[in-house]
Parts: sequence; structure tokens; C-alpha cells
Amino acid sequence: MTIVELDNRTSGGDDPFECFFADRYSPMVRLATGLVDQSSVAEEIVQEAFQRVWLRWGALDEPSVYLRTAVVNRCNDELRRRRVRREADHALRPPVAAERDYLADALSSVTPKRRRALVLRFYGGHTVSEVARAMDIPTGTAKSLIHRGLADLRGALN
Repeated sequence: MTIVELDNRTSGGDDPFECFFADRYSPMVRLATGLVDQSSVAEEIVQEAFQRVWLRWGALDEPSVYLRTAVVNRCNDELRRRRVRREADHALRPPVAAERDYLADALSSVTPKRRRALVLRFYGGHTVSEVARAMDIPTGTAKSLIHRGLADLRGALN
């Protein structure tokens, strides 16, 4: 059932559920958006939670508590589904070649500043001047970081 359908079921402006909905909808969407980081998914979650409240409206002692619990539980379900999808996607990826593992290990041995310069230059495909701007350093310093980083990387790979 959508919010429009819920609105159609409530006709009077003084209806308690209509007032409850108008009062609680925005805070619940903010809560859900904070939990799932996607406003469209958050709105769907809140709409489903309001549907559950509507179906039990007469039997609820504290509809606000029930609504908030329904929103949080549904957000947790969404996050759990995302985690399962990520794990399944990760399991389906082909294994990383051993050479790439050596490179990652070698990169981890380079100092953070040099590693950042190397990654920006060679993985990011940026020019030396773009690396300098991205790191907010002079161009000569960027050249030096890249040169010394490559030397460190060669040493780590040997």
C-alpha cells in the first residue's frame, strides 16, 4: 500500500492518523536516510512502516514507538541485504593475480605521502602538476615524491 492509498483511506482533516502521519513523516525519513544513506530507499522504508502502523492503528498504545522501531528494523534489513550482496559479489570475483598482491604489499611499504603521489600519478593517470595541485604541494616536491616513491617501490619489489 502506498502513501497515496493511505491518504485516500483517511478523508477527514482531523483524522488522528493523518495528523500522526503529517507530524512524523519527515523526521522518520531523516532517520532512515541517516541509516541507509539513500533518500529514495529511506522514503520506501518509511512508507512501509507507516503502512504497518496504519494496519495496527487501533491496537497500538504508542504508535510513535512502533513506527520508529519499524523504520529502524527495516533499515537494518536493508543494510543486511547490502552486506550479503557485497559478500556474494566479492565471492564471484575472479581471484586477484599473485603479481598484484606483490604490488599491493610493495605499495604498503612506501611512505603515505609518496604512496599518495604514486597512486595519483600512475593509477589516477594525473600529470605531475595535477598531482602537485591535488596534494597542495609545489610541482618540484611532487616530482621528488614520485621519484623517491618509485625508488622505494623498486627496492620493495626486489
